[in-house]
Amino acid sequence: MPDNSTPTSSWRKEIDSSQTGNHFSRFSSFASGSSNFSAATTVVDDGVGDSKGPLGLNLLFSPSEPLIDIIFVHGLGGGSRKTWSKTTSVTHFWPQEWLPKDPAFKTVRIHSFGYASDWIKGKDSCLNIHHFGKALLGEMSTSPYLGEAETPIVLIGHSMGGLVIKKAYMLARQDAACESLAKRIHTIYFVATPHRGSASAKLLSNVLQAAYSSRAYVTDLKRSSGAVQAINDEFRNYSADIDLWSFYETQKLKIGVFSTLVVDPDSATLGYREEKQTPMNADHRTILLKSKEKLWRSQVKDLEKYLGVSEKLEDDLATAEDARLPGTCEWLSRKDTYLRWKDFAPDSPSVLWITGKPAAGKSVLAGYAIDHLRRTNVDHSYFFFKYGDKSKSRLSACLRSMAFQMACTNSQIRDTLLEMQKDDVTFDKDNERTIWRKLFLSGILQTEFSRHYWVIDALDECVNPSSLFDMTLAKIDRSTPLRILITSRETSELEKSFMTLGKDRFQSERISIADTLPDIRLLVEAKSKSLVVKDDIDRAALVEKILAKSRGSFLWTVLVLNELSNSFVEEETNQVLEDVPRGMELLYQRTLELMAQATRGKKVTKSILTWATCAARPLATDELDGALKLEVKGILSKSEEAIVALCGQLVTVDKFGKVQMVHETAREFLLNEALESELAINKTDAHTQIARTCLTYLTGEEMNPPRSGRLASALSGARKRAAFSLYACETFSFHLSKADPLPNDLFLLVNQFLESNVLSWIEVIAQSQNLIPLIRTAKNIRIYLNARTAERSPLGKQIQNIRGWTTDLIRIVAKFGDALIISPTAIYSLVLPFCPTESTAYNIAKSGRRLSVAGLSNTQWDDRLACINFPHGQTSAVCHGDEFFAVGLTTGTVALYHATSFQEYKVINHGEAVKFLHFKSKSDLLASCGVKLINIWDIRSGQIIHCFKAPQRSIYLAFEKNLLIVASERNYLASWDLDNDGAQLPDRPWNDSAEHLNTPLRRPPRAISFSAGHKILAVAYSGQPVTLWDLEADMYYGTCGKKLLNGETTTYIVSALVFKPNINCNLLAVSYLDGELVLLDPLADQELESLHANCHTLAASPDGRLLAGGAGFGTIQIYEFDTLRLLYRVKSSNFYIKHIAFSRDNLHFADIRGSQCNIWEPAVLLRDLVGDDSSEVTSTSVVEATAQEAKVKISAMILHPTEEVAFCGKKDGSVSVYDLKTGSQLQTLYHHKSLVHILKWWPNSDLIMSIDASNGILTWKLNKTQQDGWVAEKVQFQSRLDCGRSIIQVLLNETVGKFILTTRESDHLWSIDGNQQDIRTCPKAPGIRKWIQHPQSPLHMICIDGSAARIYTWSDWSEIAYLPLSIDTKGLQLRTVTLFTSRHKQRILLELSELDGSAHTRALHLLDATSFSLAHPSTREDVTPASNTKKEAGKAPIENESPDPVITSPLLISLTSCVAQVIGFRETGKLIFLDTHSWVCSFDLEDPGTGSVSYVRHFFVPYDWLSGTWDVICAILKRNVLFARNDDVVIVKGGLEHVEMVEEICVKMETGETKCPSGSLS
Repeated sequence: MPDNSTPTSSWRKEIDSSQTGNHFSRFSSFASGSSNFSAATTVVDDGVGDSKGPLGLNLLFSPSEPLIDIIFVHGLGGGSRKTWSKTTSVTHFWPQEWLPKDPAFKTVRIHSFGYASDWIKGKDSCLNIHHFGKALLGEMSTSPYLGEAETPIVLIGHSMGGLVIKKAYMLARQDAACESLAKRIHTIYFVATPHRGSASAKLLSNVLQAAYSSRAYVTDLKRSSGAVQAINDEFRNYSADIDLWSFYETQKLKIGVFSTLVVDPDSATLGYREEKQTPMNADHRTILLKSKEKLWRSQVKDLEKYLGVSEKLEDDLATAEDARLPGTCEWLSRKDTYLRWKDFAPDSPSVLWITGKPAAGKSVLAGYAIDHLRRTNVDHSYFFFKYGDKSKSRLSACLRSMAFQMACTNSQIRDTLLEMQKDDVTFDKDNERTIWRKLFLSGILQTEFSRHYWVIDALDECVNPSSLFDMTLAKIDRSTPLRILITSRETSELEKSFMTLGKDRFQSERISIADTLPDIRLLVEAKSKSLVVKDDIDRAALVEKILAKSRGSFLWTVLVLNELSNSFVEEETNQVLEDVPRGMELLYQRTLELMAQATRGKKVTKSILTWATCAARPLATDELDGALKLEVKGILSKSEEAIVALCGQLVTVDKFGKVQMVHETAREFLLNEALESELAINKTDAHTQIARTCLTYLTGEEMNPPRSGRLASALSGARKRAAFSLYACETFSFHLSKADPLPNDLFLLVNQFLESNVLSWIEVIAQSQNLIPLIRTAKNIRIYLNARTAERSPLGKQIQNIRGWTTDLIRIVAKFGDALIISPTAIYSLVLPFCPTESTAYNIAKSGRRLSVAGLSNTQWDDRLACINFPHGQTSAVCHGDEFFAVGLTTGTVALYHATSFQEYKVINHGEAVKFLHFKSKSDLLASCGVKLINIWDIRSGQIIHCFKAPQRSIYLAFEKNLLIVASERNYLASWDLDNDGAQLPDRPWNDSAEHLNTPLRRPPRAISFSAGHKILAVAYSGQPVTLWDLEADMYYGTCGKKLLNGETTTYIVSALVFKPNINCNLLAVSYLDGELVLLDPLADQELESLHANCHTLAASPDGRLLAGGAGFGTIQIYEFDTLRLLYRVKSSNFYIKHIAFSRDNLHFADIRGSQCNIWEPAVLLRDLVGDDSSEVTSTSVVEATAQEAKVKISAMILHPTEEVAFCGKKDGSVSVYDLKTGSQLQTLYHHKSLVHILKWWPNSDLIMSIDASNGILTWKLNKTQQDGWVAEKVQFQSRLDCGRSIIQVLLNETVGKFILTTRESDHLWSIDGNQQDIRTCPKAPGIRKWIQHPQSPLHMICIDGSAARIYTWSDWSEIAYLPLSIDTKGLQLRTVTLFTSRHKQRILLELSELDGSAHTRALHLLDATSFSLAHPSTREDVTPASNTKKEAGKAPIENESPDPVITSPLLISLTSCVAQVIGFRETGKLIFLDTHSWVCSFDLEDPGTGSVSYVRHFFVPYDWLSGTWDVICAILKRNVLFARNDDVVIVKGGLEHVEMVEEICVKMETGETKCPSGSLS
């Protein structure tokens, strides 16, 4: 049985899609048990006579339309049922009982096969594996279910069952009558199958012989027996056409006093190349049961991390269950409202609201409801809101927890969420609206699941309960099989919210005194036995007194019983009962007065109450100890006892060691502003004190950064911090935002923290792999700072420092987030040097840095992350997908880029000018539309899956589930069903009125938008309001638009319109040609907001939060969609903005204008992403930005041999010289008329050669003078290569005074005076060839074309040698060829990239340069010609017997998938490269390794330096690395000195899969 989903992936790909469709997803869901949180139950034998199961082929499950057949075959001593069951109970026979219930297997027909393999029973048997295989084949051939079907067959064999399957399959292949059946066998799973026999079989055979009995099939199983050897050898001849999976045991099976591997790994695997092998952490018996559990645990662990479910879910439930006495709360299960709710009664609403007074036992009742659902074995999820725990007080936490629990009990939901994780679907874990939309609306509620129950306790303790109603409860479809039970106090706010749902959507049940009094009686009677009273009569009287005063309050009763338990004489007991007041508030008042009478410890008491009432979450006792140590300079001995002793009955320490209020009513009592007591808690003062304590810790020694950036990694990893550390790091800004802004000491602590220890704090946050707290902290500090500057002068160095960090924290997340996730210690020395020079972050602790950056001209943060230029065409379309974004050009080219790094992924060609692009969500499909054609692409393979004829004048393109929808200017929708092989559906016309539905509409629309959630089409025509068309009913709906003063709808021309992409909102934004931007409720035809904006194009963010508009003169404006509040405005070039598209994560957006695509990430998008922790008034300020204009970019660079200067060619045709100490431009030397893309230096002659885009060649003599520096003295020659193809390489040889110019189709030999001497063309095989100087001879050169290397002479360009290269270049082209020396060995590195595609490195090959030696050549006549020039006779080719120059290196092959671009080599011979995470790294190619790749990371290169391509202009300068960024030469000084080792990451797997680094550092 497989322990992961890989086998199924193989099935899905290889079983014909027409047979399977999407009908099953994972072979993993075999033993899908109930929830991990279900109570354990004991199942006894069900009384079946033969628990082994029947013989022959047995049908276990048959769907109405089976698409696949699975047959289970047991092993030695097993049975058709026994082998596949954990116990003898039929309920544990998982292929029959559990597998059919898994939605992934609803179309799979399931069988089991039994045969007589019980060696304990019976007499001698001559039956062997051949007979069993023949029996299996016979049963399959004659089965009424299998005989006439055409379904693929999957066989699963355990132990000897695998051999039986192999034999049956071979017999089928050898029998013509079974040919069709054999072809249907698609996959075989071998589970602990002894392909080469088992040593245990010999022992068993000897035992049987001693008992005067024998079994032929046992003899067959002996190690290396003739039978198993013959089966294994013969099976190889038939196995090529089927998938083979082998799972083997790794734990010994205990048999009596012995332990052994029944089938060792060598025997359990076939050893075939196409076989997939998987070890299992199980013995021979449990191997069938362990895989499901292993996979389940692995998936749950992944989901815990993805959903951010960190707290143990059972803790709150355990607390509620511990508080409940046996026999209590059972009245609920007898309530008709509860029973009808639980039974999904048709007339029963899906929501049950149970209300009660404070402390009436609602949480305990919720615990009972959960236990009752669990005992009835139904799927359920639960959440306990806790106002005093920030992590449990927000709706977002509840939704994430519910999603996690539903995934734990339902494999289809689990698969859906895991797929989201795989697709990098991100969301702010504190934004409930995003969570609901992404996890539920787009995920969970789209899957099929059986009846499920939610139990939500204490909704009144949720800080934002209103969102549950308008976003969730009101929008859940009535057909959704989900029932929700909610408990809370009966507040007027909640009652209003429930009433908005409508009485048909919920029912309520109020907890009455009559309901709880019997339960309280049970409690009092149980506790009264330990009270001091005279006799049973007095005890009964005491019980009645307590019940009479309890008024149905469990908490009051518990607190009174606790106080009574401290009385030791009867009079004292009676006195307490007389003194104790009725009602919780009076009881709390009495408790507080007793605490105030204490003579010592009041300061500690007040601190404990402060933390218990106002902490963001309950602190553990050791965390509270740390806080009190800082706050009152004291340490509690025996913390738990001290807390209870000091704080009476207001604070408790629960069973998990968490300090919290005894009840929410106690917190409310202490925070009541009318409370007059020295122990009363003022909320603002409390937050101020907590913020002060947290900042005291954060500015203390424990948080000091390491002294040396070089030692940061080691020291940070080894440093042990106090238990209070995590709380201080995570929540200090939350308390700061709620603190009194006036105290100077608090202000100074904030400034001190940001000046001293902020970097170590960032490291701690980054170690959590979640950087959202950095953004939230920036927002909270801004709230604090705004409050302070309202009362104090905003001037001063400290204010500016703090304000600077509120910007820099957000920018650091945006620009360096990936680097910090991979390496949190990078913050110390690898991030700050790359920040703008005038930023606060850049100027912190500059003196101690070992790495510095020179030459950067940026002084301020730039909102533009990347500017991608397309020199050969105009941009015409842009769209974002889950992993990529695409840009379409008027030339027909579509360029695909990674959505996070903005680096080029692939280039495809639509074939005509691209009008529209659209990605299909959660798939690899992209639609491109032109005037004539619509293509559907698989972006992974770059292949066209469907090609459709485009409707006349297409104006809109979108996917709706599995339909492609295209709107035509002729007023109809064309659509294609991608689930039905792209079949075109009937066109659907629309009209602009209800009167002329049968008359085709002739006028063309000006703008159109489609609301997928409401199935509404909005169409704008000239001279009339916006038309609405109901696509679901296929009818005219009405009109809407901006309202005039007289109340009529305007007929102004519409320039753009867009629906808010949120199923819960009916909003439409419309931009008019007169400049008005209007927000409408289209279905109600109401104008909600309007303003003057001048937007000619509109785009909405996927979450519906933001609206972007392109205004005139290159201005982009970002609005809050719901209010049209302007948040951000940026102006760049004056080009007309054609289109805007948001990324799927809503964090950045792209625009296209002219021949550019710009990627923007304004800080406001990140800042507004996080959920609010405060009641901050929404700011009305607008962030105004002016993008730094793109300067003339450097397009080529070469270093002077002295490494003092670099010569750079630019896109405007200029050639300039730069100082390599400062990175500053010294002067411009000369100009071409077009872009310079190649520079070469002649060191002996001081000549510089430059080649431009039009093949213009200039060679200048340069001179360096003391006064003028570098100057261009005279032109050595000026020429042009007219061949119709661009020059792609130049090879110089100053010794012979010649050079070679290379294009894709020809090579040209020139002399240094500018005359062409020879030309060779390659018309039959044009491509990338690379020329290098021969490493041993200055008179020879080598040409490498991937498949071969040829040696030529410089004198007459004659070919003298030819070496074939054993390199697979299919689909690839040479990118670079580099000659280097490593450990005194000469090597040549070949770097290959995708053929005519992305520059990303796809292969690396290492050649031994000594193989090109000319020392002892031998003659050979069959030399393959390199061109159309006739080969000269008498040359001395390297003989055919010469060793292959390609050095085979598995580690280099593994490293390749981690390399994005080769930069070069250090003087030590180490390879320097840019990895796929944008880190500059190094690797020793001569290191033999130990089976895994270890390479060194040096520093991170910001993505915006790469400008959309893995073709960065860079060079190595000793220990420095140079980069050309725009018109800057940036020098990363000391960059190669910083070392972080990446270990055992890129390991080549047996399956051929290579896994790359995700951040593991030594």
